[in-house]
Amino acid sequence: MKRFIAVTTEQREFLMKTFRVDVRTVRNALSYSFDSNTCKRIRKLALQRGGVMMCTAKEIETIHDADGVMKQLLPNGAVIEIDKKTGDAVVYIKGEPRIHVENIRVREIGALQKSAMALK
Repeated sequence: MKRFIAVTTEQREFLMKTFRVDVRTVRNALSYSFDSNTCKRIRKLALQRGGVMMCTAKEIETIHDADGVMKQLLPNGAVIEIDKKTGDAVVYIKGEPRIHVENIRVREIGALQKSAMALK
């Protein structure tokens, strides 16, 4: 995932004037391309003045309430099903269960997705 801070043209111009920098510096700061002290200060002020933290991610179809089960349909044909009551997760390929995780934690779902995407 790539993160960035979205701002209006007016906000961008304000940041340029406030920090006496050019548009490239503001763009690099808001896109997290650089992490200098000036970039950190630009990002902080941008968020304080109404900038919105954004991120881009690959699109994956997710059904969040299908009989108490969250389902993700992955591009490689894998299906992840997570039971919202028990926390058990199962990855299916062509209807066959291939990976099972009991009581999965939210922070572990990304790793499960990565493993499921590697299946054929």
